[in-house]
Amino acid sequence: MNTIILNAETANLSIEHLLRQAKDGGVEVQDASGKVVAFVLSPADQEAFTYIEANLDLNRNQQDVREALARRGGATTAELLEKADAASKKAAGQ
Repeated sequence: MNTIILNAETANLSIEHLLRQAKDGGVEVQDASGKVVAFVLSPADQEAFTYIEANLDLNRNQQDVREALARRGGATTAELLEKADAASKKAAGQ
């Protein structure tokens, strides 16, 4: 995904330039503060579409994401694998 930030330098870019970049993985257009104002995609680019869909979902659910991150208290992957290994060894020993 290419990114274009709207500013004095990019103000004169042609639509052709934007469409060429969209053809190569899509374009995220941001204003000067970094807020996404547009996405430009090729209709055939499923990967870019999936990226945009996930990005939009995260933006719509920012509060839920923050709350989920704040309540992290689960096990790490290493801990889960260690427990699974121990359970496997225990089951094999029976």
